[in-house]
Amino acid sequence: MTALRGFEACARYLNFSQAALELHITQSAISHQIKQLEEIMGAQFFDRSSGAMTLTKAGAELLPTVRTFLKDINALAGRFERDAQGQSMVELFVHDSFANTWLIPRLPRFYAAHPNIRIQLNTDEFSRFDNPSAQAAIRLGEESAAWPGLFSEFILPERIFPVCSPALIARLGLPGSVAEVLKYPIILRWRSLQNGEMVSTPSWDYWLQKNDLSSLPFECVLTVPHSNMAVSAAIRGLGVAMARTSHLSDELDTGSLQKLVTEEMNCGTGYHFLCSPGKESTPEIRRILEWFRSESLQLTGR
Repeated sequence: MTALRGFEACARYLNFSQAALELHITQSAISHQIKQLEEIMGAQFFDRSSGAMTLTKAGAELLPTVRTFLKDINALAGRFERDAQGQSMVELFVHDSFANTWLIPRLPRFYAAHPNIRIQLNTDEFSRFDNPSAQAAIRLGEESAAWPGLFSEFILPERIFPVCSPALIARLGLPGSVAEVLKYPIILRWRSLQNGEMVSTPSWDYWLQKNDLSSLPFECVLTVPHSNMAVSAAIRGLGVAMARTSHLSDELDTGSLQKLVTEEMNCGTGYHFLCSPGKESTPEIRRILEWFRSESLQLTGR
């Protein structure tokens, strides 16, 4: 184990001194670990002939296996420790923006109600349900979306509405009609596809289309890649952002943001709770799902 940790650190830094510093051992000790590992495995993992240390082909093949092994060992040790303390851990896959702007601000209420359950957030793009530990995911999709082979429940409908800072309203006044929203400076969000093409997200487009305003001009003062950036810019008075109920925590309650129009528009999309079939009945997953239902009811009932 010690030699494998030393190998992983050396492969990450490609420098024995930096790896030794991270592991709080001497450079001589980590050099001995690597030599011992190479003798046991019968292969050379680092090439030092050119002056700069590089991974050999064998080292590059070994590295992902070692990293997976160390990650799994750490996770298993953590579970053993939590079991001894009477705690349960649930790995929850979420979009990073949803986690930052909706879930994390509300987690203190969950922990207050369930002190023996801990959540490990994972923002990997795809959920994995192939290990024995309790896992679940929150995924965005149309309300009628199907998730074959998984238990799914639609837990949080999304609605959109334009918001801005009270200071901007104090300066420009409230709009007299929905169309007058476009007289304010607008903050747009875009996302980048894997091929590098930038595509406007549908929130403003959808809102304009549903209000028959698509043909009217407006002033775009800022474009951002993430919804939480748009909300942050709106709080600071830069302009009007198209808010989504899933990307606000308490900004409306505290007054840092204010709706420009009172109506919230239903998008027909929202968040689904997913897990392997049958796991929705396990105590930890059931309590998390019930908590999401409760939070959703509070939000939709506001």
